[in-house]
Amino acid sequence: MFKPHSFNLGTSFHASHLQSSHVPRIGSSNAMASSSKPKNWPQDIKYLTKPTLSKKLDQTILGPLGFGSKSSSSGPRFATAPSENVAIKKISDSSHPADGEYGLFASKNLAPGTHILDYLGHYHETSPEDTDEASNYDLVLTRDVGGTNRGIAIDARFGGNEARMINDYRGVAVKPNAEFKERETGIMGVFVVVNNGIKGFKGIKKGEEILVSYGRSFWSERRSE
Repeated sequence: MFKPHSFNLGTSFHASHLQSSHVPRIGSSNAMASSSKPKNWPQDIKYLTKPTLSKKLDQTILGPLGFGSKSSSSGPRFATAPSENVAIKKISDSSHPADGEYGLFASKNLAPGTHILDYLGHYHETSPEDTDEASNYDLVLTRDVGGTNRGIAIDARFGGNEARMINDYRGVAVKPNAEFKERETGIMGVFVVVNNGIKGFKGIKKGEEILVSYGRSFWSERRSE
């Protein structure tokens, strides 16, 4: 995977094996790291089955997202992890932009519209003071929570699930075969696209790489760095 930068729903992101020297503080008791990790999971990245929550998130934000409170076990129902739909594999293809890195592949046939898995990470406000500007795994969930004019993003730089391994389709395929969509309030999911403009598209076949679009804004930022 490449190292994506902060991107919005409907825009796109190549995820890369990212080395890290520290993990941010977790201000949530409903954050959960799993002892059961998928094969080829990066050793220095915490594997999550539930998100971690920023200390800056109060009930004004958590309530509309479906979380009871930081101290309660209630909250959105996230998909079972590790996912049976996917597998992390090392890419050995000199023509692939992420050659030598990892990608996410379908472990079974996935029909158009199928929910593949959720995108997990550290839930935080989109404000500069609560955002890790160095992160390449930050996905905006919403720009306005419940009319508060406060946005929420999900950062998987230091902890996440298999979804952080998804690559951008550019240089790999003609069109993306997957997309990010809010599955339910407070949860970002990855879905097989229903119609990607390719005639006869029937979904993602077992063994095929799952690819999204990081969006033009992401690539514009990369060119300016």
